[in-house]
Amino acid sequence: MYEVARESVAAGRPISIREICRQLDLTPGAPYSHFENVEHLENVVLYNTMLELAAFINDLVDNQQEPLEMFINACHAYRRWAITNPSLFAFIFPTNGRQSNAAFSEFLHDASQAISIPTVSALTALWQSGRFPPAKHGPTAVPLEIAGHIQLTPDETRIANALWIIVHGSVVLELAFGIHDGWSDRESMFDWLVHKAITSFLL
Repeated sequence: MYEVARESVAAGRPISIREICRQLDLTPGAPYSHFENVEHLENVVLYNTMLELAAFINDLVDNQQEPLEMFINACHAYRRWAITNPSLFAFIFPTNGRQSNAAFSEFLHDASQAISIPTVSALTALWQSGRFPPAKHGPTAVPLEIAGHIQLTPDETRIANALWIIVHGSVVLELAFGIHDGWSDRESMFDWLVHKAITSFLL
């Protein structure tokens, strides 16, 4: 049932218990012995899809790399997965928001943080190497904890939030509008945005 539900999401279709029963030749009540309702099944698909994205990023990031290279590679892995799986990406990050089952909120939070670990680890290494200057202006961010063990200072959190907006935002815009005039390809646009974002913060 999970596989059929995931295939529906990947194809840009809503998850339908009725369609799952039709494809798997199940009785109408059979899925409810495994899932409370369609929202429960959606949260299971969401959780596993988020872990899939996190695993994809981790597979393409070498922890032995120089921190800046590690961060850039993590950004490219994030973009590559999104471009390859646009419907799944939109399912993880819907533009209209999503109300999650309260029982799944903690698991979904953990999965979302797993996506951040490679990039945040690289940012932390850059910070420890003295590449980021202390904040002299701008809003003060609340200290952030990633996956229960990576602690970010307010300044690190401010930079991490800004970089997330730039990287994630550029991917969302690319998926929504395609190639902008004046760019030979999408990769070069993304490279330029990531480069400008990083160099604007580094010493």
